[in-house]
Amino acid sequence: MIEAKPKLFETIVLYHPEVEPSALDERVKKVGEVVGQHGGTMLSAHRWKKRRLAYAVKKQEEGSYVVYRFTSDKRVLPDLDYMLRYDESCLRYLILDVAKYPGMLRGKQRAGEEQD
Repeated sequence: MIEAKPKLFETIVLYHPEVEPSALDERVKKVGEVVGQHGGTMLSAHRWKKRRLAYAVKKQEEGSYVVYRFTSDKRVLPDLDYMLRYDESCLRYLILDVAKYPGMLRGKQRAGEEQD
């Protein structure tokens, strides 16, 4: 069987504003475990402060974002999609293959450097 080449993915998840920080940490850990089960590596998980949304999402005016960056083959996507879709605290999410959307990266990341 041919080994799938690892790709760089970025996932942004909008969580319900009432999710406690400890529960959010648990969700970040679960995403890392799903990525790890498929031989991937979690590069970063940036938690943003609770933010006011431009429009209501599932009747919520605020939410907490987490931006995940990881490398893995594409076999991780169905499991990650399933986990986020049925997580009641997840209001919305987006999974991007960074190679398909290079314009989405900012400054230093585009040059191949890690951002602070």
